[in-house]
Amino acid sequence: MPIQAYTGPFGREEMKHLLRRTLFGVTRADLVHFEGQSLDQVIDALLNVVNDTTPPIKAYTGGPDNAPDPDALDPLVPFGSTWVDTVRYGANDEELTDLTAARIGSYVWWRTGLMVEQERTIREKMVLFWYNQMPSQVFSIFNPRLSYQYDQLLRDQCLGNHRSFMYDVTTSGSMLVFLNGYLNTANAPDENYARELMELFTLGEGSGYTEEDVQAAARVLTGWSVFEQDQIGEIVLPFVAFRPSQHETANKQFSAFFNNTVITGQSGAAAGPAELNALLDMIYTKEEVSKFICREIYRFFVHGEIDAAIETGVIEPLAEIFRLNQGAPDQLRLVMRALLTSEHFFSPEIRACMVMSPVDLVIGALRKLEMPRPTPAQFQAQYLFWRDVYYLTAYTGQEILAPPNVAGWPAYYQFPTYDNTWLDSATYPARNNAMLGIIYTGFATSANLYHVPSRDLEFKVDLLALVAGFSDPMNPNAVVADAADLLMAVPISQTVRAQLKTNYLLLGQQSDVYWSDAYEIYMNDPNTTNMTAQLVPNLLLWLFLDMAQAAETQIH
Repeated sequence: MPIQAYTGPFGREEMKHLLRRTLFGVTRADLVHFEGQSLDQVIDALLNVVNDTTPPIKAYTGGPDNAPDPDALDPLVPFGSTWVDTVRYGANDEELTDLTAARIGSYVWWRTGLMVEQERTIREKMVLFWYNQMPSQVFSIFNPRLSYQYDQLLRDQCLGNHRSFMYDVTTSGSMLVFLNGYLNTANAPDENYARELMELFTLGEGSGYTEEDVQAAARVLTGWSVFEQDQIGEIVLPFVAFRPSQHETANKQFSAFFNNTVITGQSGAAAGPAELNALLDMIYTKEEVSKFICREIYRFFVHGEIDAAIETGVIEPLAEIFRLNQGAPDQLRLVMRALLTSEHFFSPEIRACMVMSPVDLVIGALRKLEMPRPTPAQFQAQYLFWRDVYYLTAYTGQEILAPPNVAGWPAYYQFPTYDNTWLDSATYPARNNAMLGIIYTGFATSANLYHVPSRDLEFKVDLLALVAGFSDPMNPNAVVADAADLLMAVPISQTVRAQLKTNYLLLGQQSDVYWSDAYEIYMNDPNTTNMTAQLVPNLLLWLFLDMAQAAETQIH
């Protein structure tokens, strides 16, 4: 049965719902950009994903804080240039560790920046989905080049063919290190990756595979490793290689779940790729793969709970699309298109039903409030800005590139709470503090940075400029309504809007003229001596600080 396509109206509210789930926050500029387009046109644009990023650069220095020196740390890489093609080096373990940590920081800030500076496509959210579904913890791997390569793999294939994707993930240096694949040898098979390949990456726990299947798969995967030295001991960029001498050449017997398949043991340089392909061919014959992946996608982009009706009406039709296009290079794009254009996706019960992840909350707020940001010419400030955004998301409960375990973030698998996991007595104050920091404090750089254009900068939300773009800034009713439309995923009542207007824009007064006159006076002369007009920036600040803490601002 095909999934039911959406045939209802596609207006502003439908647009906002779609963009909230595919971007990090919806800005006024996003809505203007897509205004008047059909659902198909918007979906085409969102799914038009290419990997055109430039690599992370050296924006870090060594030396004391009062005399930063780029040559004191990683001197082989010029300041402002990329480090990804330069080998790791150091005269001792301490120097190597310091260099590695600096590059990892550069990579993590850069990765955060890609989300902050996102294009109007699903790319950044899709890549974050795969980091959750097939995670690798950047600080556990502790190899920035491998982490960068894994990122590029996810970006290249985020909407591609899943089986091809899975082959490349399996043989990626990042995953080989994270799940001990590089330790998996014929003499000491390591089952870690084989187990997660079945349980978390393809089939799902309880789908029918056995412990013996995991053991057999581990033997198939023996021999792959990661190297950072060549044959004569010279340090080189890390690379993955298959070692025939460490591969188990015996036949591998699988259970009745896999139709008692036997993967014939092979030897020689081609044995590793050949047996891996045979293993994946066997796994992808099972319908459980398509259903499992579609459930994972659904829980990330739509909602955590999947009942029998959703399983029948949404998951199974999506899984059929997955299977019918198993050889298509854009298999995942076809699945996502079907989901995002479905009747179910636009149904009332799905709109504003999810608690925002910390990344959605923090980065979405930066974008919605149009916070000024450093330019590429201020690249050291740019990386420090992205660093602070990363710390804010970690503070609110989601450390980018470091899910708590190989299962990803609990919000996408923990029954029955799912996304409610993001919001509890510990995280709610942190989420509010993050929003207050964005609106009230902003970000700043010190005066003693090495990079002169990056020194002594301040980036704060300009609420006056934001409100100046509202439909009627002199009308306090319009200001409250437009602010609610920008920040909140569900409408607030006329009673609540009136309370917000009176409490903040009117300071308890009853006449709208209190705001209108004060706003007009202040905008004409910010240095006015009119005491009421002088309050205008604070009135807006108090209004937005209150609205930023509302429950309606925490969902999408």
